[in-house]
Order: sequence, then C-alpha cells, then structure tokens
Amino acid sequence: MVVLVAWVFQLASVPGFDLLDSQNEHGSLLRLWLVAGLLSVPLAARISDQTAIADFLPPLVAWAVAAALFAAVGQSAAVWLLTAPQLLWLVLTAAAQGLAQRRATPLRLGVLEPLSPELRPYLRRRHLQTVQLTAQDPAALQNVDLLVVQPEQPSALQQRMLEHAQLMNMPVVTGRLLDEELTGRVALDDVNEAWVSPAAFRTGYLPWKRFFDVFFTLLALPVLLPLMAVVAAVVYFNSGRPILFWQERVGLNGQPFQLVKFRTMSRDSERSGPAFAKQGDQRITPVGAFLRKFRLDELPQFWNVLRGEMSIIGPRPEQWAFTVEFEESIPMYASRHWVRPGITGWAQVTQGYTDSVGQITEKLRYDFYYVKHCSLALDLKIVWKTVLTILTGFGAR
Repeated sequence: MVVLVAWVFQLASVPGFDLLDSQNEHGSLLRLWLVAGLLSVPLAARISDQTAIADFLPPLVAWAVAAALFAAVGQSAAVWLLTAPQLLWLVLTAAAQGLAQRRATPLRLGVLEPLSPELRPYLRRRHLQTVQLTAQDPAALQNVDLLVVQPEQPSALQQRMLEHAQLMNMPVVTGRLLDEELTGRVALDDVNEAWVSPAAFRTGYLPWKRFFDVFFTLLALPVLLPLMAVVAAVVYFNSGRPILFWQERVGLNGQPFQLVKFRTMSRDSERSGPAFAKQGDQRITPVGAFLRKFRLDELPQFWNVLRGEMSIIGPRPEQWAFTVEFEESIPMYASRHWVRPGITGWAQVTQGYTDSVGQITEKLRYDFYYVKHCSLALDLKIVWKTVLTILTGFGAR
C-alpha cells in the first residue's frame, strides 16, 4: 500500500516525490518513508492483534517511524510533508474496508427472545441480523453464525440450543455482553466490588499508550503553542486575569492533581462551592461559552499529559468533592481511577456533559467500558469521535 501511495504521488508530479532521483533530498526522505512503511507491518502486529484496526494501524505506525527517522537525519520539519500521503493511505484503506464490508454477508445472530428495540439501530450499523430460534424449527441453528443466550432466563429450549451450539463449535455470547458490545456501555447493576480487581484490567497496551501520549503531544506543540497563545490573548482582553484556571481533580489510583484549563467563568464562580455547569450557566463568560463549545479551554491540559497526571484519552477527571460523594453513592465509581484520566474520553464523545447523579451513573457505564476495553482500536475511535464532537459542539455546557 505504501508503494502504491508513493506511486500515485509520483504520477501526480507532487514536489519531492521522485523515487528515481537519488541526489534529491526529498527523494531520500521518501525512501526513508518507504522503509518506515515496510517496518510498520511487523511493528503494528506487535502493538495490537485486533482485527478491527489491523488495516488502519500500519499507516499510523509508518508515520511515527518515519517521524523518528526524519528526526535522526536532522529533517524533523519535513515530518509534516507526510500528512498528505498518510491521509491518502488511510482513505484508501477505509475505502477498501468499506467496500469489503458492503459485499460481506451480514453476521447472523440466533436469538431465543426478541432483542430490545433499542438495539435495532446498532444492529443495522454493525451489519448484523437476528434469526429467531424456536423449538418447532431446531434446524434453524444451522443457519446462524452466533448464538445469543440469556443466563438469567434459563429454559429447556435454551439449554438444548446451547448444547447443540457447543457441539457445532458455534460461538456463544450472553445477551448482556452483546448489549455491551453494541452500545459501548457496561451493565454494573449486579457487580460485586469485592470480586473485581484493577489488576485484571491492566494490559500490555498501557505502556504504549503513555508513549503515544508524550510523542503526539510533543509533535503537536508547534501547532498547540500558537493556538494557545491566541486563546490566552482572547481570554485576557475579554475578562482579564487570571487567564488560567487551576482546580484539584482526582487522577490515577485516586491521587489528586492540579488540572489546568483556560478560564471560562467569572472570577468568583466557585464562591458558593463546587457546582456542575448548567445549560445557560450565568457564570460562563460569552467568550468562555465559545471556548467550551469547541473544547479550546482544555488545551492547557496537554501540560498535565506531559507531567504524567493525565492521558490524551481516558475518563474525565472529576473534582475531589464530587468524587467523595459519588464513591459513597455509586457502586464501582472508583473504577474510573484505574487508568489515567483524559482530555477526551469514551463517555464524553458518546454521552456528552453530565450534571446529575443519574447521568453520572450512566456515565460510569461508559467509563467502565473504556477501562475494560482500553486498546489502540478504541482510542482511535475516540479520536475520530472527538474531532466530530469539536466540529459539532456536542455535549458542551
């Protein structure tokens, strides 16, 4: 694929993409990029073996390896020349996957009871269809790819279907697990906190995640610093000092830290104590409302990322006062602190802003899904949804 992309750019006479000119400096950089593309395949396989991102990971790894090679030869500034070919590589990969998915036969789920109507849009989106199984037509089991069972509703028919599915080496999934996979949230109603340990959710991806946090933050600094300077000037001329707002939040393993962001509220916004931001909150300045809508007030938190207090992606850190209250009233709430908090997260791009205990409980279901499934595939999905969130202003207060 990397050779195909380079060939397309050469045919289009894009400056610098001359594979045959060994004396051309850009040509030498291109050959380094080709080497990075070849190295990306085995490196991507070592980082993740998930089929969901198997095709999308090599372009990202190739870009990171090429950036390192360019820096090694003193051409760090040329890294941004890779943006166009890497995007083309990703677009071609996405197009090939989309075409293959449209031509593929839908995955057939054998169900004994109709699924909740809430799941129907998710089924269509994931290219799934359900097949109703009955005792009158046991042969229908041969026409499905996966059996969905409800352990909390055992029946003779379900037991019989389960035994036959196991005999046929057919995958079996519980209704709760299917709901979790489709909706992106975990049911925590019957979870016993004493039975769950954070050690069970630590994976080999976490060290890589920390590396990506630092690498991409440093790489983005040439863009972030001028942008933050502009935002700082806007805040200063609109509402004066202080420009930055510091607040104690709860981080990894329940440790407190000082989160920093651009000030978007009046100076005395917390004179009555901590409080959630409400729709139309009078404490928010006019410029602050704009910054919050497009998440520009969060930019200084890349400082927290470099310090190791936060990650780019993770559950949003909560204020200490709220955390103490929620840990007493909401089971499993402390599980949010098993990973580093993030600037953006799964709950933020899926649910939006929360300002009540009921919404916080629902948010925890999304946060625990992230803790449980923390992976590069999920992080890439969150990055894409974050871009859409910033463009639309979804969930801002």
